Amino acid sequence: MNHQNSPPKVPNVGARHASTHSDLEFRALLDAAVDAIIVIDHRGTIEEFSLAAERMFGYPAEEVIGHNIKLLMPEPFHSAHDGYLERYDKTRITRIIGVGREIVSMRKDGTTFPCELAVGRILEAEPPRYVGFIRDLTSRKEAEAQLRRSEAELRLAQALANLGNYVLHPRSSEPDYYSAQLYRILDLPVDGPTMARDEFFARWVHPADRARVLEAFRRLNGSEAPLDIEYRVVLRDGRTRHLHHIAQVVRREDGQVVKQIGTVHDITDRHHAEDEARQLQERLTHFSRLSTMGEMAAGLAHEINQPLSAIATYSQACQRLLRQAEPDIPDIITALEQVNAQALRAGEVIRRLRNFVKNREVRREWVNCERLLEDLRTLAETDARLHNVRLQLDVDKDLPGVHADAIQLQQVVLNLVRNSIDAMAECPEDRREIVLKACGAEDGRVQITVADQGCGLAPGAEEHLFNPFFTTKASGTGLGLAISHSIIRAHGGRLWHTSNGPFGVCFHFTLPAASTTKED
Repeated sequence: MNHQNSPPKVPNVGARHASTHSDLEFRALLDAAVDAIIVIDHRGTIEEFSLAAERMFGYPAEEVIGHNIKLLMPEPFHSAHDGYLERYDKTRITRIIGVGREIVSMRKDGTTFPCELAVGRILEAEPPRYVGFIRDLTSRKEAEAQLRRSEAELRLAQALANLGNYVLHPRSSEPDYYSAQLYRILDLPVDGPTMARDEFFARWVHPADRARVLEAFRRLNGSEAPLDIEYRVVLRDGRTRHLHHIAQVVRREDGQVVKQIGTVHDITDRHHAEDEARQLQERLTHFSRLSTMGEMAAGLAHEINQPLSAIATYSQACQRLLRQAEPDIPDIITALEQVNAQALRAGEVIRRLRNFVKNREVRREWVNCERLLEDLRTLAETDARLHNVRLQLDVDKDLPGVHADAIQLQQVVLNLVRNSIDAMAECPEDRREIVLKACGAEDGRVQITVADQGCGLAPGAEEHLFNPFFTTKASGTGLGLAISHSIIRAHGGRLWHTSNGPFGVCFHFTLPAASTTKED
């Protein structure tokens, strides 16, 4: 047997009593050891049992000394232990002596625990004696199990969230780490070769996003500001995915980058859902405009019928003048000018109506708020007159423009005006007035207000006012205010209402002022 793997010669102390100086030293060694120390003879009988062994197994030394070591072993090790000693005694072939291994031991109360065992033979002892060093692995095993559970839960969470992560060591030999989900996001084999960062930028990042991504990483490496960017990648099969990439660098005290830690979130499904929601919103918005025009059909028909009637009248006058023996040319020219003017008037009404109701892509541009309200008043004034309602404009001088879709803003204001007209149906005529006001607001915003003097909001309506399909009208769709609310929110503004003194309601919305002061 190799003496290098054997412990030093151990006195045969017996129990807790020691007489010689060497016995006292050995007793002190046993009692000071953190790991359990047990000495047995060639038959497996326990001769020494340290204080750490007492704490570990729950036995006082007096209860185990003189008993076989298999007392501390569960089955099947309990029954097989004597055979291990006999085999070694006959063959002298070492299996565990001098070699540490993990085993399962049993406490006095019958519970078992994992431990690490190292056994050595005591030199010059005949018959043989052995000393064992035992370390309780319960805490380590529990920590390892918890770590495995945490890793499994992390992998599951990453798979569910479609989120991958990585750790790079640009100036270190320490290996880089890429999570399995990151490989799956990029549609790469999990056990395949890793990809260099430069290769990722050159081959995978969408060409339209590449310059922006490279610049973002340049700023990340040049300062302590974290990376937070969305961009597209093109997979090997040509599919495009949208990623949300967050990263942070860890630096030494001298500023050198130690590592880069990042997460990559596949937000492709979110982008698709947002596109579908945007298309649905645009269809609902278009439907709402058509519904509004349906409600205003009588007024619009009157607005178009007036110039058409005038055209017919002046045309008949021209015919009469031309039939005269000596036609009055100046009167004919005047009548034709009126025909032309009325035709342009009808055409302008139809143009505004067509622009308002056609299905079109959202187009944001610089919008003059005063011109917006003037056009809106032209569109709504006939309907207001039919209900004996007056429309007044109150616009601040030098009001900045807004960057918005003009048709959608007109839709919001027209919906509010229509609601105000309906709210004043039962009011005295002297109160039937709607004021369209545009003024500057806090934080450089523009505020537009539609104020009426109607009957106010119905009891309990405030809580559900902007909910889809909520309406207090017998023939209402319940979409007008909900769509108006979403339009203003999409433009970065806010829509709300206040009381208008003793009568009526004021609806207000704000929009960020455009950065320019005039149209491009």
